[in-house]
Amino acid sequence: MRSVKIPFLLSLAAVVLLLCSACSGTEQKVQTVPIRLQTTDGIWLNGVLRQPHPNQTEAGVLMVHGYGGNFYSGIMSFLPEALAEHGFTTLALNMRDHDLGPKKNLFEENLQDIATGVDEMARRRYKNLFLYGHSMGTNRVLYYLAETQDPRITGIILTGPPGNLFQWNVRAFGLEAASKVLRRAQELQAAGKGDSWMLIDLGPLGKTLYTANHVVSLRGPATRSDPFTNIAQFSRPVLIVHGLADRLADPSVADHLENSGPRDNQITVRKIGAAGHRFRNHQKELEEVITKWLVEQLS
Repeated sequence: MRSVKIPFLLSLAAVVLLLCSACSGTEQKVQTVPIRLQTTDGIWLNGVLRQPHPNQTEAGVLMVHGYGGNFYSGIMSFLPEALAEHGFTTLALNMRDHDLGPKKNLFEENLQDIATGVDEMARRRYKNLFLYGHSMGTNRVLYYLAETQDPRITGIILTGPPGNLFQWNVRAFGLEAASKVLRRAQELQAAGKGDSWMLIDLGPLGKTLYTANHVVSLRGPATRSDPFTNIAQFSRPVLIVHGLADRLADPSVADHLENSGPRDNQITVRKIGAAGHRFRNHQKELEEVITKWLVEQLS
C-alpha cells in the first residue's frame, strides 16, 4: 500500500507547488488547475491544466511524458507553462506507467490514457487540439493517432524521439544482447508466464523490472510502438524537434521519421545544436520553435 501512496503524494505535492508558484504574482498570466481523470478501464490519472489568462484561443495541447517521466518534472517542468504563457491551454497528464519502477502495462494501453486526456480537452471545447510527446511519449502519441485517426487532432509535436525501441536497445547493448532479452520474454509469454518479472538493463536509465508481456509489447516484432510504421498511417502536420547533443535518443531518428511519413506528409524537422535530451539550457529555443509552429498551424 505504501508503494501506491508515495507516487500519489509526490504528485499532490507537485500540484501544490505549481499552484503556489502560479499565485505568487499580483497578475496571473496562467491559471493552473489540478486534474484527476479516470480512463474507460478504471485507471485514475493525475495532471495539471494550464489556461492562459485571459483565454483568447480555442487551441489546446495534450502533453505526454516519456519513459519514467511524469507531468511535473524534466521537460514537463517548464514547457507546459511556457506554451500556456503564449496563449495555448496545456494539459500535462500522467500515463498509467508514469515514474520509475516496475512496469507491467502493455504499450497499447497508453491509448486509453491519451484518449481520456483528449476527451477532457474536447469537453472543455478546445477545437484545435494538438498532441505533444517527449522521448517515449513520441511513440505513444503517434500510435494514438495512427490507431484512432481521431479527427479532433489538428497536429502532433515530438521532441527527442527514440525511434523503434528494439533498435534503441540494439544501439545501446548490441544485437546479441538485445535479442537475448526479447527472446527470453517471448519464451515466458509462450509458456503462459507473461506476467513473470524480468530484470531489465536500460543503460543510462538504470535497471528496473518489466513483465515479459511488457517487454514484448514494447520491443516485439508485432509491437504497436514502432513510430516509423505509425507515422505513415496519417497525414496531419507534425513537428519534430531534436537536440544534436542528445545522447539518449539518436538525432538521426528525426530524419528517419520524416522519411517514413506518407507521400503527402506535412512533417517539419528542427534540430537544436548543443541541446541534449531534456533541452536543458536550451528551453527558450525549444519554446520558440514550438510556439512558432503552433501559430503557423492556426493561421
